[in-house]
Amino acid sequence: MKLWFGVNNEKQPCAHGMLGAMTGAGKSNLYHTLITGLAIRYSPEELRFYLIDGKDGVEFQPYKTLPHAEVVSLRSSPELSRSVLTELIAEKERRNEIFVRAGVNDFTSYRKNGQPEGNLPRILLLVDEYQELFEGDKDGLASSQLLQLSQQGRSAGIHMLLASQRFGAAGMLNQTGIFGNIHLLLAMQMKAADVQALTEFGRKGKALVANCDLPGKIVVNDRGGDDGANIPGKVAYLSESRSKELLTSLNEKASQLQDESLPRRVIFNGKSQPGLIDNPYISNLQRHEDWMSPSEFANFVRQPIHVGGLGVLDWFVEEHPRAVWLGQQFNVRGQALAVFRRRVAESVLVIGGANAERYGMLAAIIAGLSLNLDPSQTQFAIFDRSISGSRWNGVLQSVTNTLCQPAGFSCQIETKASQAEPFLQNLVTELNRRKELPEEQQVAEPSMFITMTELDTVEALRRKPDSYGGLGSSPAGELLRQLYVEGPPLGIHLILSFSGVRPMTNVIDERRGLVNFRHRVALQMSEDDSHTLTRSRKASQLQVEGPSPVCALYVDIENDAAIRFKPYSVDTPASAKGEELTEQIALLGQTLSQRRKQQ
Repeated sequence: MKLWFGVNNEKQPCAHGMLGAMTGAGKSNLYHTLITGLAIRYSPEELRFYLIDGKDGVEFQPYKTLPHAEVVSLRSSPELSRSVLTELIAEKERRNEIFVRAGVNDFTSYRKNGQPEGNLPRILLLVDEYQELFEGDKDGLASSQLLQLSQQGRSAGIHMLLASQRFGAAGMLNQTGIFGNIHLLLAMQMKAADVQALTEFGRKGKALVANCDLPGKIVVNDRGGDDGANIPGKVAYLSESRSKELLTSLNEKASQLQDESLPRRVIFNGKSQPGLIDNPYISNLQRHEDWMSPSEFANFVRQPIHVGGLGVLDWFVEEHPRAVWLGQQFNVRGQALAVFRRRVAESVLVIGGANAERYGMLAAIIAGLSLNLDPSQTQFAIFDRSISGSRWNGVLQSVTNTLCQPAGFSCQIETKASQAEPFLQNLVTELNRRKELPEEQQVAEPSMFITMTELDTVEALRRKPDSYGGLGSSPAGELLRQLYVEGPPLGIHLILSFSGVRPMTNVIDERRGLVNFRHRVALQMSEDDSHTLTRSRKASQLQVEGPSPVCALYVDIENDAAIRFKPYSVDTPASAKGEELTEQIALLGQTLSQRRKQQ
């Protein structure tokens, strides 16, 4: 008994598959046998997997490190699962454009023609509990995307295997059209009522399915339910220990391949915060032997997302732009990205009461900046007033000790309230020095990123009542204001973080000060605070699906753009290898330290 996709020697197509199996029928073992069997037979250059677990699923957990896995989405919300379909539709269209340029009609012809525009592996999408695709899908997006993939996917080398406890799904539109392109039918133990309701199998097939009374028993039909093509059997058993051995062996083989032969893996766990080193851009940049030059980094950034770039076309070296990552968006390729440029208002506010995530983002910003350009072009200054003894206290100090300093970056850090005014005065002195330089020397100055937290706890920085009945800046507050108003065009950018909007307004004037921060990051807050910070109510609706994962909103005020994402967190082991954020950053620091020594 074998499963296959494509077209056989008899010109018989087998484009896509459908699996029906109740809980306890042996579905997990079938997945492991199928995925591992294919991965052993075909290299990552020939085959890629897109694996989607439903929102309560853990079936694909072992494959986060599989060399063939391009997307592994665990405990996926319907929104995220649909974004994987969107990604595959875009890939289908990209491949079709390649076929047109190559003068061929489909994937098979392209392979036979020598793949003139580069290797295109087959893609197999496996969706467990596929009925969840249709939850909350008011516009029928998932149904229309499945119809497109079922009709046009095979010609682009894209195949699907959809699984559920029964074949049909509530809320699924275009079911006749989708099922009409599914040739491979797999049925394991199912409820009697579901067997009787089957229309995909004929009379003989239904009888065989009804006989699947033990885990592992299966009926396979690779001819769209033709009643003469049913093959009963039992799935081969693959033990957990043997599966681990095979995965280890596959990873050893993959280590001998060139990086471009391996997928830019995307790992998404719908119930936990993301891991920094699971960010494919972070992973890619740290593998380089040296820091890129500004022009090399610009080329990387401008490249399309599907080839590993950021897709940022308005990246001009003359503006000394820098990219930072805040977390993972609720779609396949999306990483929450902010770009600093030497323009007015190019500073950031990070506001909210979820402190572990707030400090996780601050640490990630510094880590991301350390990967942009070499230490001669970037400086850091940190003023950290985090609560002593808290889980997030000392995180920024750790980033300084394990990343910035070993990698050779200039980085000063202060934690005492009494040092706030001298800290700011030194920075204003640097600002004034830069202002006096000729313009051609100003642009040559390194970019400086100043991270400051909980400034409302520093009495010298709190706004004071003025003679008009309002609040005015203190002398130290005026120093801060001078930095965020005049600093960004001269390469001095501020990253300020507060536990809420009210603490922020104790230091920064809502009307005159807030306009100087183009980049704003909000965690869950009240509707009034959301309107103040983000000019919308979106930050008050971040946790509508429950307390986990913690969500955040990035707003680019200038472009009126808002992105909902999962921020990095300081205390969640979430990376593919299980390290906490500070450990991930320390590993990054070791890599950059070695890079520095080799210069």
